[in-house]
Amino acid sequence: MPDASQNQGIKCYYHAILEPEERVIQGQLDLLSQVVAQMAATIQRDQRIFLFGTGHSHLIAEEAFYRAGGLATATPIFSTLVMLHENPSLASHLERTPDLAALLLNPYNPQPGELIFVISNSGVNQLPIQMALLAKERGLFVVSISSHEYARIAPLSGLGKRLDEVADICLDTGLPPGDALAPLEQSDWRVGPGSTILVALIWNCLVVETAFRLQAAGQTPPVFISLNMPGAAEHNQALLKHWHKVNPHL
Repeated sequence: MPDASQNQGIKCYYHAILEPEERVIQGQLDLLSQVVAQMAATIQRDQRIFLFGTGHSHLIAEEAFYRAGGLATATPIFSTLVMLHENPSLASHLERTPDLAALLLNPYNPQPGELIFVISNSGVNQLPIQMALLAKERGLFVVSISSHEYARIAPLSGLGKRLDEVADICLDTGLPPGDALAPLEQSDWRVGPGSTILVALIWNCLVVETAFRLQAAGQTPPVFISLNMPGAAEHNQALLKHWHKVNPHL
């Protein structure tokens, strides 16, 4: 068994992530409630909720999509070009490249009144900002999730804008510049990123509150059930039959 001193990193990160988890929810309840109202209204109109992020931010689109306990309306904007598993250097270059947003968004045929989450913890990379601007032009309601503090010190792209300056509702991860939380001794650097955990927390809080509000309004929330649960196959098949017509990933 390791001695107690060998677990200092575990304890350090655990305590470092607890405080921003509390702050990111309790400090933004009013904004989160506004987002939920938009999500519920979008579902009641039988429209989609898109999610887009590049690099590690695309993991939230993965988290939302076809998820047990998640919304069938969640429609990820996926492209392997801006994911990291095939060519991380290319993906990092492309998220800073202009004029790609339309090529990624157009195949989904977005409709006015639909909702999109654009996620970028630094809040300055060109492609997420361009996606938010384009979505607004197309009549979508845009919710951003980024670190406002990080965006204030990170160098701006050629657009000269930050993500939290262009969205309709801007949620703040509250994370420090650079994302990592735990300081390393005798170093200027930190270790242990927090953005994936915090954004997943935000997203799932929104999903649960949306489901609660839909149920309170007398509507069955369009929520997938784990296939290991009795009756799940029939339940999910009904959702797939309805949503595959507008979600190319189903």
